[in-house]
Amino acid sequence: MEIKTFALSDLHGTKDALRSAFYHENSNALFNEWEFAEKLLASDGYLPELCVIAIDEEKVVGYNALTKAKIGSSQGLALGPLGVRKEYQNKGIGSALVRECVERVEKSGFPWIALLGGSYYSRFGFESGKPYGITVSENAFDNEHLQILFLDEAMKGKISGRLVYCDVFYDAAGNLL
Repeated sequence: MEIKTFALSDLHGTKDALRSAFYHENSNALFNEWEFAEKLLASDGYLPELCVIAIDEEKVVGYNALTKAKIGSSQGLALGPLGVRKEYQNKGIGSALVRECVERVEKSGFPWIALLGGSYYSRFGFESGKPYGITVSENAFDNEHLQILFLDEAMKGKISGRLVYCDVFYDAAGNLL
């Protein structure tokens, strides 16, 4: 398996990998992870060097993106979507994609990465945003799943407020998708 920077020529394979990872009977036809990967390319928060894929025998098997985000006046990044084809899950590919992205961010100078996710991410140093007064919406469920990784320890306790993703994460009315 190889991890490399996403290229436009990888879009079809990336969408197939994300569809495999996330499709279920009630999937939204307009907003879903595989269509999101394409919409992200035209977003104001897209950072090509921080979007990676996992390749196995010339087939895209995983994807992870980081996009610009803000908490108050602090510029950082949001992680996701992260997805691995069903038949490749539980083989360390998702972990490898996250580690690669974190390494790239450490070199880029962004002070933090935030995400909405479960306990899986604690292995990479992500922790709840709640103790720092960081929220993502008025929805308590969303806020319970908001996690942050401080790459600059000096930022701990110095930022608080609402996490604001880049434009592609919101509908026309400004609601988080």
